[in-house]
Amino acid sequence: MRRTPTHRLPLLAAAVLAAMLAGACASANKRLEQGMQLEQQGRAADAAERYVQALKKDRSLVDARQRLQQSGDQAMGDFLREADADAQAGRYADAADALGHLDGLRADAAGVGVQLTVPADYASRRRDVFDRAADQAVSMANAAVQARNYTEAVRWLDRAGRQWEPGPELRGRLDRVRYDALFGWADSEMQAGRFRSAFDRAGQAAALSGYDDGRAASLQREALRRGTVRVAVFPVGTVQGTRNKLPDDVLPALNRSLSDQYWSRPPQWLDVIDESSRGGGYGRGAIEPSNAASIGQRMGARLVVVMALDSLRQTEGDVVTQRRTAKTRSGADTAYTVREGRMETWARVSWRVVDAAGWGSALDQGTATARSSANFRKASYNGDWRTLQLPASDRELFDDGDTGYNRETTRELVSGLEDELGREVYDALLRRIP
Repeated sequence: MRRTPTHRLPLLAAAVLAAMLAGACASANKRLEQGMQLEQQGRAADAAERYVQALKKDRSLVDARQRLQQSGDQAMGDFLREADADAQAGRYADAADALGHLDGLRADAAGVGVQLTVPADYASRRRDVFDRAADQAVSMANAAVQARNYTEAVRWLDRAGRQWEPGPELRGRLDRVRYDALFGWADSEMQAGRFRSAFDRAGQAAALSGYDDGRAASLQREALRRGTVRVAVFPVGTVQGTRNKLPDDVLPALNRSLSDQYWSRPPQWLDVIDESSRGGGYGRGAIEPSNAASIGQRMGARLVVVMALDSLRQTEGDVVTQRRTAKTRSGADTAYTVREGRMETWARVSWRVVDAAGWGSALDQGTATARSSANFRKASYNGDWRTLQLPASDRELFDDGDTGYNRETTRELVSGLEDELGREVYDALLRRIP
C-alpha cells in the first residue's frame, strides 16, 4: 500500500480544510439566495430563517446580516399584527401561537448576533395574550371533559402548560381541570374493560398533588383486581428427537432458573401458577397444549404457557485424537483412544400462550435460542474399560468423561434461554390484557 510522505501531511490537511470551508461558503451563499427569493415573495419570516441558516454557516456574510435585520424586523411586525387580529377576534390561542413564532425567530436571530426590534411594551402584551390563551384552554378543556372527549381536554391543557408559561394561580386551574379529565378518562376506560389504561390514567390523576380525595387510588385498585389474569406456566419439556440428545441436567436447571427468576416474580397484572417449580409430574416430555389447557382450566387459569425444547444440534470442532497404550488386569497389551476438542451446542425452545378455555388454541407463540461452546475430553475403548490398568486421571475420562462439558454447556444454555424465554413470554401475556 502506498503511503503519503510525512512532509505532505500538513499540505493534505490544509487542502481538506480548504475544501470544507469552500463547501460551507457555497452552502451559506445558497441559503442567502433562497432568503432573497423568499423576501421578494413577501415571506419575511421564512426569508429571515434562511438568513439565520446562512449566518450559522458563515458569520462573515455582511449581506445576510443586513437582510436578516431588515426582513426580521418586518416579520416582527407581521407576527404582532397577526396576534392582534386573532386577539380581537377572541382567538387567543392562535394569537399566542403567533407570538410564539415571533419569540422563536427572535431567539434564532440573537443566536447569530442580530437583535430584532419589538415594541417597548411587548413583554406586557405578550403576558396578557398568554394568560388569555391559557384561560381559553381551561374553558375548552372543561367543555371537552363534559363531552367525555378526554383526549381533546388533555391536548388543550398540555398546550397551555407547555407553550404559554402559566403562573402559579393559572397552573392550579389547569391542574384542577387536568385531574377531572384524567379521572374521567380512567373511569371511561374502566367501563370499557381497558383495565391497564384505566390504571395508568388514574395514576396520572393521583400524581397531581392536592386534588385526589382517594377516588383515583380506589379506581386503580379496582382496575388491578379486575384486570389481573391468572396464568398457569408448565415446565419446559422435550419432544421426540431431542430427548436422548440432551444432557440430563439441562432441563431441571432451566426450569429451576425460570421459576426463580421469572415465574415466582410475575409483573403486575399477572397471577402465575408455577407448575414448573413442582415439575408438574410430566418428566422430560413436553405437555401437549390441549392437556395443559384442560389442567389450567381446572386451576382457574385463563391462560396457560407450554414450552418445549424442540431442536438440538451438536457439532465437534478442533478435535485431536490420541492413541494411548495400556495393559489389562491380566497383563495383556492393548490401547484406548482419547479425543478432545470443542463441542458446539445449539438449542431452541418453542413457547405458546394458550387459551385455557379454547382447547389448546395458541394465542401467541415464539422461540428462544441459545448456543454453547465448551471443551470436551473423552476416552473410548473397544471393550470393557474397567478391565484396564489406568491412572485415576485417565479413568475419569471413561467414568464421567463429559462432566465438565455438561456443566459448562448447561450453564451457557440455561443462561441464554432463560432471559429470552422469560421476557418474551411475559410480553406476550401482557399483550393479552386490555
